[in-house]
Amino acid sequence: MADTVLTVQQIEDIFQTWTSQALGVTDPGAVRIGWPMDGAPAWHITDDVCFVLVTYVDNPITRQIERSYSPLDPDNANMAHSYIDSVRVSWTLYGPNAFERADIIRAALFQPSTTDTLAANNLGLVTDVPMPIRVPELFNGQWWSRATLYADFNQLVIRQTSVPYITGSDVRIVEG
Repeated sequence: MADTVLTVQQIEDIFQTWTSQALGVTDPGAVRIGWPMDGAPAWHITDDVCFVLVTYVDNPITRQIERSYSPLDPDNANMAHSYIDSVRVSWTLYGPNAFERADIIRAALFQPSTTDTLAANNLGLVTDVPMPIRVPELFNGQWWSRATLYADFNQLVIRQTSVPYITGSDVRIVEG
């Protein structure tokens, strides 16, 4: 009776690995989950770097919850709450190839191997993926090449618990 749900860290790990594969990079610093602690770029203006950010998005599909019951043992039933979490993955890319790499990520989202990877993790792509946006960033008197891209995914979540069967009741008639 295990829950089926991914943590934010698990989703980040999935997309960090997937993004590295989509971009064909093996350098562990090329695709990052976090930003530098000091806030300033911790790489060179000529380095291609990608950051992955996972957030949850509220939308009408996340509000639909289905409850179902199934036998567990002679005294208890299994109650499952099933619902969809809407997950947004944002990629922020820096470097001379930022926009092109964002476009590679976008195209790779529609590959059959990506669908297989997502399905194995109870995730599904919402196929309305916007174009990457080129947004150069001014830092320390220099314009850094930057592009951003996001895509939404649905995650099937199943949370389970056991509930005891009603085995009897106490009925009393009170005359007044």
